[in-house]
Amino acid sequence: MKIRIYNARILTMEDGRDMFAGEVHVEGNQITYVGQGKDAKGAWDREIDAEGNVLLPGFKNAHTHSAMTFLRSYADDLPLQEWLYERVFPMEAKLTPDDVYWCALLANLEYLSSGITANFDMYMKNESNAKASVDSGFRTVLCGSINDFGGTVEEIEE
Repeated sequence: MKIRIYNARILTMEDGRDMFAGEVHVEGNQITYVGQGKDAKGAWDREIDAEGNVLLPGFKNAHTHSAMTFLRSYADDLPLQEWLYERVFPMEAKLTPDDVYWCALLANLEYLSSGITANFDMYMKNESNAKASVDSGFRTVLCGSINDFGGTVEEIEE
């Protein structure tokens, strides 16, 4: 697919380059042109008028625990250690690989809706997280994690 995004204010993040008016051309999954405009005649599958809005590279989130979406606003009024050991770890001990997949998928969609295009994720059940990233087309760097909550799953469930 050939896409032309025009009438944009472009911020490339290149050293010494200011924001400028221009356009971006995309062919398939590659950006093929970023500039102030050129002979844009040709067969475009889609042309998008940016209407003067800013176009910039996607953001990267360098510290995520994506599958924790299911814990949002859960006991968030507690001190950190109490929240982790008495609330979070017991709930996480019950997660299946399928649970992690769906929670990570939700997180990826939320990231994309706010301009985040890649993350570094530290969680468990990395295979499920990887599948969610592949299925959503989201770029994730998976990092290992270790949680030592000082007990067995049976003790936590009591």
